Amino acid sequence: MSDRNNRLMTLKSNVGETRLDTVAPSSISDGEVVLALDKFSITTNNITYATYGDAIGYWRLFPTGRDDYGMMPVWGFADVVESRADGIEVGARVFGFFPMADRLVVQAEKVTRGGFADSAPWRKAVPDIYNRYVLCAGDANYDVALEDPEALFRPLFITSYTAIDFLREHAFFGAKQVVVSSASSKTAYGAAWCMAEDDVEVIALTGSRNRAFVERLGVYDQTFSYDELGEIRTDGPTLYLDLAGDHDLRKRLHAHFGDNLTYDCLVGSTQGDAFPENDPELIGPRPIFFFAATCLDAHRERGTLRPFNERFFADQRHFFQRVIDRDSPWLEITEYRGLEQAAEVVRQLAGGSSDPAQGAIVRIVR
Repeated sequence: MSDRNNRLMTLKSNVGETRLDTVAPSSISDGEVVLALDKFSITTNNITYATYGDAIGYWRLFPTGRDDYGMMPVWGFADVVESRADGIEVGARVFGFFPMADRLVVQAEKVTRGGFADSAPWRKAVPDIYNRYVLCAGDANYDVALEDPEALFRPLFITSYTAIDFLREHAFFGAKQVVVSSASSKTAYGAAWCMAEDDVEVIALTGSRNRAFVERLGVYDQTFSYDELGEIRTDGPTLYLDLAGDHDLRKRLHAHFGDNLTYDCLVGSTQGDAFPENDPELIGPRPIFFFAATCLDAHRERGTLRPFNERFFADQRHFFQRVIDRDSPWLEITEYRGLEQAAEVVRQLAGGSSDPAQGAIVRIVR
């Protein structure tokens, strides 16, 4: 094994600021596995993890030994380079949740042909789904040729899909139009794609510079820039699907729709910087944070998880195919090399200067 483990830490008080350092790897014990990260995606979803790192528990997943800097979690692929766990062989390819670092030591439990979980006590800060690692050899939906779009969209599309599943189960809380903020984000247009057959009008809210991209997607019925919010019709029941997490935008939107706003579903944050607190001046329903894991747990408890998964994986493949369609792809996947370049991607995403038509994949340089 290498005598170093490079890692890219994030300043908790300013998620666009990072610090690269090196720590010595530790020896492993029985039941532990060393995963060498190979590639991972960075999207606005990861900025959400960092933004709500303390409120939701993401900062506790991968301890740094520091109070000021944490490890921003990312989704990606790794290879097993050392194993003292039965059923997990060296060389196995895995997909899951990682820190931006060369390697990760996990305490493997619940080992099956399809994967395993990390039982380290600090991983209990989040739902179990975030602690599961998929063994690619046992994943019927794994396709090596689709690793890049899978790293980019698999953690996002499950959020898109479960959010719409949740809203559909509640008949969209009586709404006839759904306003989607941060409409250029991958989770947002994944959700819009999922609503193609639903009896609701899907309205995009986006920044002016992203308007052309949003309109080109073809998944929204109407598109408005943020300064055009006042032009959206208010004569029918409306649901707010909030991907921006912007407090001022939320107040403006609530005031605009008033009593016709039936539900405020906060799915993520591309602009917000804090967990939403109850605002006594906010008109209408308070925002409710949506968690994909909660939806999946509900299906598990009802015994409907298997049919849900069958629908999900079929629809996910169709979505992936649409995103990377050879003739009219929605985005271009760009590969970055090493943690230094990953730092620049994080800075751009945190600063809102990234191009929504670009998807960032980072490869670890060995």
